[in-house]
Amino acid sequence: MKDYEKFSDLEKKIRSLPEPDYDKKFTKDTQDIINENLLQFGRSYGKKNKRASIMKKISVSLASIAAFVLFAILTFPINEDRPSTSGSNQKGQSSEEGTTINDKDKIDSNKNETDTILYENTEYGFTFSLPKSWSDYQIVSESWEGISTNQNALIENGQILLIRHPEWKEEKRKQDIPIMIFTQNQWASLGKEEFHIGAAPVGPTILGQNNKYVFALPARYNFAFLEGYEEIETILENNPLQPKNVE
Repeated sequence: MKDYEKFSDLEKKIRSLPEPDYDKKFTKDTQDIINENLLQFGRSYGKKNKRASIMKKISVSLASIAAFVLFAILTFPINEDRPSTSGSNQKGQSSEEGTTINDKDKIDSNKNETDTILYENTEYGFTFSLPKSWSDYQIVSESWEGISTNQNALIENGQILLIRHPEWKEEKRKQDIPIMIFTQNQWASLGKEEFHIGAAPVGPTILGQNNKYVFALPARYNFAFLEGYEEIETILENNPLQPKNVE
């Protein structure tokens, strides 16, 4: 028998091996047994050849290659996720819990929404988003005064709404969230430096405005560094105030 016919016969015998059962666990011991059987098969096959010394080496090499190929065939379906028979969602990759990435984003978004509460002021027309930990907040009303730049006299005034943390106590104060309320005319006058508020060299910082009012953060509102001022800074970074037009 010619060499290539023997190789062909060897290939046929390897291909005649039973197809692996993918539903059973393919362990390392099983792999070793298959490899050893293939090597023994190659050695016995080489002994039958007249050129024993040469064909033995070739047979062993071919058997090793065949073992490697068979090993790859057997392990490939195990290591790779097999397609689901129940149909797949093409909009996003499935997670372990069966939720697509897109759906997970929606869930996270909804979770963020439920982690916040909303303070709504219908008198001035705005809403303010707060962390859920502020659920029992209080609204305290104070006032601001505008001193004329030229005459050093009181010419303007308005309201300051303080959103107060539920754990605020007189003996242990926490940082409030102050919101100054200006009419559009007052804000324009302040911008022209016709009056000033307090001794701060800078004016209030605008948070938003609607058709009648401007909402602003007082200058140096956290100058005392009360407990919780860092949390207030984080809250303000997310643009919590959303204005609404009023009649």
